Amino acid sequence: MDTEQDRISLLPDCVLGSIVSLLPVKNAAATMALSRRWRPLWPSLPLELHIVDHSPNAGRVISSALASNGAVRIHRFLADTFKDETTLPWLQALEGRRVDGSLIIRFARNGPRPMLPQYLLRASTGAGTGAALRRLKLGWCMLHPRTTEAPGTFPSLVVLHLTSVVIGDAGLHRLIACCPALRELHLIGVNELRRFVPCSGSLRRVVIGAPHVPIREISFRGTPNLKSLQLWNADIWQLYPAIINQAVMPCKHRTSVGVVLQMPDSPCFKIMPKRPIPIVTTLKLFMKFDDKEELGKMAHVLSLLPSLKTLQIWRYNSRSNKDKKAHGQCQLPAADTVICLKKHLKYVTLEEYCGTEMEVEFARFILAGAKSLRNMQIFHHAAANWSDHDINNHKDLICRGGKASSKARVNFRKSNNSSEKFKISL
Repeated sequence: MDTEQDRISLLPDCVLGSIVSLLPVKNAAATMALSRRWRPLWPSLPLELHIVDHSPNAGRVISSALASNGAVRIHRFLADTFKDETTLPWLQALEGRRVDGSLIIRFARNGPRPMLPQYLLRASTGAGTGAALRRLKLGWCMLHPRTTEAPGTFPSLVVLHLTSVVIGDAGLHRLIACCPALRELHLIGVNELRRFVPCSGSLRRVVIGAPHVPIREISFRGTPNLKSLQLWNADIWQLYPAIINQAVMPCKHRTSVGVVLQMPDSPCFKIMPKRPIPIVTTLKLFMKFDDKEELGKMAHVLSLLPSLKTLQIWRYNSRSNKDKKAHGQCQLPAADTVICLKKHLKYVTLEEYCGTEMEVEFARFILAGAKSLRNMQIFHHAAANWSDHDINNHKDLICRGGKASSKARVNFRKSNNSSEKFKISL
């Protein structure tokens, strides 16, 4: 570079380091070729790697990034890639590198699941990968059975996500025991999960979703500070009361239990007609709102959840049901026969609302029957582009049936058209 024209190079190291840290990994590494002034900057920076690449060259890119950055400390590492012959080298290169923030390793869903190296996640020394790690997310891989042999593997870990990870019951329980600061645990599609009896004084929130093997035993008596349990796409009527009931919950206080169900017309959506579940306080699900029979099923579900306080429904839009008129007969029960409407339901959220006949009818049913309702938040579909006048008209339609609660408020907002909001809120 011409020093008379290169004024940027005259900036302090801290400023140049900030500039390099904002660049993509490939561009940041390329700054070493600019001049002697720039050469030491990239290798000295805490690494922030974000690579989502399922091409054959992805593993080499990750290995090159780790090799070119000599700093022991990694602030954030995300690799979402395909398992091939280049996978093991970068996994081994990651061993011994301290990760201070988050470590996310995911492999392709339709590809082979690699075994993570035994010492990858160890924190046997202060510079180990897990020594200062706060968030760990693993997907579509296998954990080495000896990974959790040493106590205190993750002394600072707060959040743990395992998605389609192969790990046995004993290994999972040891892993939880190795995380003395763990507050949030997500187990989605975890293989071989038959028995889940965690012991953790710090754990506050647990999410269990779509287990590949039916769970035979669950107990949270060893998690005295657990505040929230979420069950995703699990047959709650099969789990309660044989597997999950109030007796397996912490004795210290009442734990909020949330359920995420599939659409009512799904073959997997099964309801035991005479079995109420009093421990569920939150319900979230997708609905089509193009079938009056579907509304009847939904109302029946509400009648079986007498302690329900929060209801969130995401309208499912598909080409097959677009512009499709509602059909069938709606079998909505009398509101005073649904206990959660009489006593507990306070918060209702309707996402991707389009103002169809069935949506209006369902919103009226809730508003006219929920005696403790505080807020009905409606996110109207982004494509609708409603004006304030349109919103007031839709609000009038819903309120036409009256309000059972004088404190109930109906609020409209434009949807961001992202299912991520639904996932995050879970």
